Amino acid sequence: MTNRQIAAVLFNISAILKQQNGNPYRIRAYRRAAQELLRMREQVADRLDTGKSLGLPRLGPSLTAKVTTLAREGRLPFYEELCDSLPEDMRTLLRVPGLGPTIAGRICRDIGPTDAAGLRRAVAAGRIQRVWGVGPKRTAAIANALGSAGAQQERLPL
Repeated sequence: MTNRQIAAVLFNISAILKQQNGNPYRIRAYRRAAQELLRMREQVADRLDTGKSLGLPRLGPSLTAKVTTLAREGRLPFYEELCDSLPEDMRTLLRVPGLGPTIAGRICRDIGPTDAAGLRRAVAAGRIQRVWGVGPKRTAAIANALGSAGAQQERLPL
């Protein structure tokens, strides 16, 4: 995984923890780690392959282990467990590229329960653009993701 992809996962974790009223210090630690990853010139995966340390001095041992797992395996069980704790309609929206937990939560709140079919109807009717933070680009990304999911498959691909 690239630093940008790892940072996106860390930002998503901090947003989910914030929605769940998690520890503010923990939320800030995930956000700070993501910001530091974006500032790095060298990819974390390359540093780990050469046997160097991560190069992020302010990370604790738990967060360092999570970043290392993400860089090596491309997935993080902790993030998957957090996503599993979300309602089904938010999990459906999180599968759309470019949508994070914050925008997905706004869509669920403003449009209502959304499975893939309901989301298709909201996009077709133009209701999706009434949600704050959803413009033409995000609407196009949602429509593309829904179009690639196929008519028979009601769930979006991971």
